[in-house]
Amino acid sequence: MTERTITTPEMSEAVEAYAATLGDGVAEYVEVAPTDGAIEDQPFYNVILAGETPVFGWLVWELTGYWLEAQRHAVIERDGKLIDITPPLDGEERILFVRDSGWSFDYLDPKPLRKAKRHLLTDDADVVKWAKLADDVDAFKWRHTKFRGEKSELVIPEGKDMRRMERLQRDYNAAARVALAK
Repeated sequence: MTERTITTPEMSEAVEAYAATLGDGVAEYVEVAPTDGAIEDQPFYNVILAGETPVFGWLVWELTGYWLEAQRHAVIERDGKLIDITPPLDGEERILFVRDSGWSFDYLDPKPLRKAKRHLLTDDADVVKWAKLADDVDAFKWRHTKFRGEKSELVIPEGKDMRRMERLQRDYNAAARVALAK
């Protein structure tokens, strides 16, 4: 098995239970239909740039057999049907989405909140270690990402921070190899 995070292919009990902890608590599949000029991984700006009203929520992925992952996201609603207009990172034709009517994106905040939330599907010690390292890598990258409107850039200065990032990435890769080898 290779490491690949995908839109979960089925609405399992684990997916439904995890979705119940997010936003409005109900997961639904949403068709992906990117608009012209839409930017990958920029759902909040894509919706506004398209002149649409955003429906805020959580995009849910699965690293099959290991963990579920949720990230803040936005889609649109047309004729009562949700549509994701942001180009998918993996060519997906549909996503799993959980509405969050109690949250909205602050377009004036220069650093939007899109960090992933992980829910482990196993208690295997190697997977737990791998997920912790994934969280550490995400947190490090988050601290070193500069946001300017719809653009973001990872900026890691040479020296101590660069060595820390290299060490984190090396440890993450080693943990992934161990967990995936099982």
